[in-house]
Amino acid sequence: MKAKRNLALREFSLGVEGLERFVAGQPLRRVHQCVFGVLALESEAVDPRL
Repeated sequence: MKAKRNLALREFSLGVEGLERFVAGQPLRRVHQCVFGVLALESEAVDPRL
């Protein structure tokens, strides 16, 4: 349960970081770094029973 929560918090913070970069007008490659980070975290194996 703790691992899943930590993973969700990391995904959330990367999403917020991506939004902040987008609103600040940073180049899209900087925004995409966060997006790809979230996608990479979602591919990590997590026990589906949690």
